[in-house]
Amino acid sequence: MILSRYLMRAFLARFVGLLLGLVLFLQTLDLLANANEVLAGGGEPLQSLLRYLALRSPSLIETVAPLAGLLGALTALVTLAKNSEVLAMRAAGRSVFSLVGGLVAVGMALSILLFLFSEIVVVRANGMLEDWRDAGFRPDGQIADGENSWLMEGDTIVRVGHVMRGGTELVNVRLLKQGPDADIVDIIDISRAVWVSDHWDLTGAHHARADASRQGEAQWTTSLRPEHFMRFANRPNELSLNALQEYVGNVAIGSHPQYFYDTWLHQKIAGPIVLALMPLLAAIAAFAHHRQGSAVLTIVWGITLGFLFIVIDNMILAMGQFGSLPPFLAAWLPLLLFAVLGTWIVFSFEHTGART
Repeated sequence: MILSRYLMRAFLARFVGLLLGLVLFLQTLDLLANANEVLAGGGEPLQSLLRYLALRSPSLIETVAPLAGLLGALTALVTLAKNSEVLAMRAAGRSVFSLVGGLVAVGMALSILLFLFSEIVVVRANGMLEDWRDAGFRPDGQIADGENSWLMEGDTIVRVGHVMRGGTELVNVRLLKQGPDADIVDIIDISRAVWVSDHWDLTGAHHARADASRQGEAQWTTSLRPEHFMRFANRPNELSLNALQEYVGNVAIGSHPQYFYDTWLHQKIAGPIVLALMPLLAAIAAFAHHRQGSAVLTIVWGITLGFLFIVIDNMILAMGQFGSLPPFLAAWLPLLLFAVLGTWIVFSFEHTGART
């Protein structure tokens, strides 16, 4: 138990230090790249830059946390191996599984914290930053009117020529209603729609395909609200888990197909769990190479495994976003594949007489 706590403390200390260092480094580069654009908004320079830092940092923390977990586990295991502490642990009767299991347990706890941090802090900060960016980083935060917005609501495609007044006024709206075979069965043109209380007040609404069955003024029954039009192209990193569930419900609302949001709904849960996988990848590299006496080789091999996972994960996730893979597989397949592979390799270290 004492050995496990010692290893976990070594991992946690390095994880926190690396996380802060990586965030500080990336934040500096990001600020240098965007400082002119932020200052061009016309706000107080120091206040604008500090506001940008506060809104950008949470996203960077979420991005680099898995890398910090990988490097933290690698450096902890390499240091222990270099000082022959891993050999001492094995001589004391500790198995490879127990050493790796402790790190994975810490990684799982960090994954839960990362998920909560993403839901509570990152989503809100990303949304505020994108709103501010859309406003040209102006201090008043007034978002410029949008144009050519496209949404899907159930079987109806909604195109809006111009979005005004915070989404409460829509100009040149066209509704394309689809039939069972995805063919267009009705087209409704609306000159202007104004949000009044809890409904849209329509002006100049008529059927573009008028016939005997469609006489009189056209109607628009919808659950869309002004905020949907101001955020019609919501990025997944701006959506919480509950918001994503709304996009994949029975009446899906969004500018992408339902499987796009369904993929990110699974990724919202699978993403943080990557942090628990990184110690396993680090252990593979450490146990495979530390006997060769090259700490650099161990770290390079571990980073290679980590980036290989990231590349494969992004490729499969993209396939899910474009509908080439079921959303569940797109989000969970890389994680399950590397977890099974890593467990099998550690199992081979345990039962093939490999010495650590």
